Order: sequence, then structure tokens, then C-alpha cells
Amino acid sequence: MTYVPLPRALPHERGVDAGAIVDFLSAITRADLEVHSFMLYRQGAVVAEAFWQPYSARRMHVQHSATKSWTATAVGLLVDDGRLKLEDKVVSFFPELCPVEVSANLAAMTVEDLLTMRTGHQRGISGGAWRNLQTSWIEAFLQEPVDEPPGKSFIYSSASSFMLSAIVTRVTGQTMHALLQERVLDRLGLDKLEWDLAPGGFNSGGNGLSCTTEDSLKFGVLHLNKGLWQGRQLLSPEWIAKATRNQVDDVWMGEFDGKQYLPRNKDAANEAKREGYGYQWWMTPYGGYYASGVFGQYCIVLPEQDTVIAFTCGLRLGERRLHAAIWERLFPGLGRESKDPQASQAQLDALIDGLRLPTLQGLSESPHAAELQGRFSIEPNEDGVRELAFDFHEDYCDFSLVDHRGTHRLRVGLQQPVESVTSLTGNYLHHQYQPEQTPVIAHARWTEAGELRMDWRFVETAFGDHVSCRLEGGRLLFDRGVNTNAGSMQRPTLTGTRI
Repeated sequence: MTYVPLPRALPHERGVDAGAIVDFLSAITRADLEVHSFMLYRQGAVVAEAFWQPYSARRMHVQHSATKSWTATAVGLLVDDGRLKLEDKVVSFFPELCPVEVSANLAAMTVEDLLTMRTGHQRGISGGAWRNLQTSWIEAFLQEPVDEPPGKSFIYSSASSFMLSAIVTRVTGQTMHALLQERVLDRLGLDKLEWDLAPGGFNSGGNGLSCTTEDSLKFGVLHLNKGLWQGRQLLSPEWIAKATRNQVDDVWMGEFDGKQYLPRNKDAANEAKREGYGYQWWMTPYGGYYASGVFGQYCIVLPEQDTVIAFTCGLRLGERRLHAAIWERLFPGLGRESKDPQASQAQLDALIDGLRLPTLQGLSESPHAAELQGRFSIEPNEDGVRELAFDFHEDYCDFSLVDHRGTHRLRVGLQQPVESVTSLTGNYLHHQYQPEQTPVIAHARWTEAGELRMDWRFVETAFGDHVSCRLEGGRLLFDRGVNTNAGSMQRPTLTGTRI
């Protein structure tokens, strides 16, 4: 795969008021929202791009459920080929995995029901619920009770998207990633792209895609251009028109408990009606549509404005202020002339140049380092951690953790943040994601009282861990939390004694 950048232009050259971008970026900064990247494309060129250090342009970022829109694209290819029909029954692809007695509702479920999240289930399965499931996800899906006729009620479920991926593989003999790579992705000049596999060799479908922000933007531009890319029709405009228009009249998100979406509760005060849902695309105000991933991964396509916007973030569940800022601050600047383009551009350039996530404050060295130096045996705990160790040097500390998966190491900068690659277990805090190896940028500072605080920024993900280590009466107390998660954001304190 050879990376080919999108064209670049200044905002005013494509009819965008740079002042609106300044207003937008300033608003999300004041709101203390954790945004990792932002790119704005209009009329054939990228007109603004911002990366909050330590995130950067050529680094992949997990897309979470924004992956679902890519899955729909693979389905669209097969529909266009005539190899798959929207009315095809789901059970017809997996007869050997169906329950002994197939209910009438399960038998009636179609590919289109999967695409529109109207499967007849009473609960929607999150990716985090199945991430560690080693048995067949297909069989697990087919065993779920289908309580009402499909095609009626919306219930958001990553399991439905996975089944689309499994169907693509059954029809083609290829993973969905391989199909898209061959037919679409190789043409886009993408940078880096990875897609997780579920048991049986199927792409996870509802999540698990990692790519750069520009590659997410290119995916949106392909849809903005109705499947046409540099003179080649990669996707049919007919499919894109179907996939990106509202297919579901009544879209409500039920309560999410970290592993599943519950049925809509009409009496719940915190439930909100959504603009609508297409084929794995959400609808927006002003006639647009978007791919959406938990914690703030977005690719927003606005055809009437000839615009695509891409974000990666580490936002808390239920955070809506970024969306509000888009429509209130950024959107009005699309198609608006700037009163003073040069001054606005200079202000924008200076603002972007200074974007960075907060870093730890405190002391870079402490006499307490000698007390923390060495290995500690950890008391029994639900995380399975058996040992922690600290090896201090002048500018860094080598930290290690031993648990049921083995020994995990990372280097923590005492003066400046340091990047390394780690296998450190983090699934409980990271929406059940557990890569074998992942980049981490780690930084530490001491308090006057002798507490060592560490920030572990997992820079290809939405997650950043906050760690506290201190000694009380000769015993080590170790606390670990995270910036965002679908479940608990703080693990129980680990207690240890020196070995």
C-alpha cells in the first residue's frame, strides 16, 4: 500500500472561513474535550488539519464502531455484483451453525435487517461483550433469542455488523478486509490500516479497524464523490444513495451497560431520539451522514456543503459537546467568506501549532525513588497481577508488571515522555481491547510527598491511563485509572510488599 496524500489548500481558497475553525477549536479547548485529531476537507482539498500532541498525522487510531460503515461498503460491493441480495435470509449462509429449532423470527431475518439494526433482538451486543469470546461468534449470534419480527424496531448491536462480515466471507471466501483491499482500498492511496479478526478468521465487522485520520477522511471523500475516485467508479452511486439515506424512521439508543444496549425505555429521561440510520451510517442535521465510533471517532459527510470532517478522540460516554460545537461553531463557516483571510489564517496556524494534551506536572526526581526501586509481590487481586517492579535511571524508569499473560514492560520518561512498545494488560480499562503489542508514550512526575504519578498514553487508541504509586508503612499502593471506558474507569487498588 503506497500512501498518497489528499490535495491541500487554504480555507479561504475553498470557501471556508478560517475564523470559524478558530472558533470551533477554541470552543472544544475551553470545554476541555480530549480530541486527538481533526481534519476538514472541502471542494476537493484538505483545508485544515490538527493533531493534539502526542498524536500525529501518520499514526493509526482505532475507529471503534465507525468500522461499521466500512463493513457496509463490502456488502455494497457484493450487492452491486449480484452475489448478495438485501432480502437474503441470514440463516441461509450458516445452516450448520443454526440451532436445532430455528424460530420463525430468526428464519425471517434478512441481510437488510442486519444493515439497519432491526434484527428483532431485545438487546444489542457491544464489541466489548464478545472481544474475549473464543468460540464461534456466528453461533453465539444465532443462539440469541429473536423476540419480535425483524424489520421493525431498531436495536444497536455490533453483533449484527459482525454477521455482515461473516456473510461477506461466506460468499467470497475472503475476509472483508481482503475484499475491500482488492476492490477499493488499494485505489485510495491509504497509509496504514489494520482490522481485527474474530474466531474463524472473520473480520470483526462492527469494530476493530485502525487507520490514520486521513484514511478515514478518504473513506468519507469516496462516499461524498458517490464512489468515484480519480476517474474510476469503485462503488456504485446507487448503493451509496441507499446506504447513506435514512432507512429507519424511529431511532432511539437504549441504555448501555458497558456490554449491551438495552431495549428503548420511553420513560427514561436520558434517552434521545437520533436523526436516523441508514445502512451502518448515522444521519446528521443538514442532510449529511456519518460513521461513528464510541469515545468520539467520526467521519462526517455533508454532501450539500461538499465537505467531509474526520475526528479521533478519547471522549467520555454520552459526551455531546463536540457535536454541538461542530454545528454551532464550525458548520456556519462552510461557504462563508472571511473578513480578513490572512489574519484569520495566522490565528488558525498559531492555534494548531500549540495544540497538545495536558502533561503531568511535578518533580522529575525524588529521594523517594530509592524506596520504590525494586520488585514488589502483589496480594491476590481480580486483575491477576502478581508482581510490579521499578528500575530507576537518570532520565527514565523501566516499569514491569507480571500477570497471568506474562511479564510486561514499558519505559517511563522522568524528564520527557518516552515512547516504547508494550504488551501491558489493559482490557478491563480499554473496552476489552487487548493487543499483543501496542505503542505507548509514558511520562512520570513525583509529588513533594513522594508519590510517583505516571501517564501511559496508548497512542493508537482512545485510551490513556493515569497511574499512582506510593508507599505507606512499607507497603506499595498502586492505583490505575483511564480517561474513558465503557465500563469501570478505575481498577481496585493493588497492594504489595517488597521482594
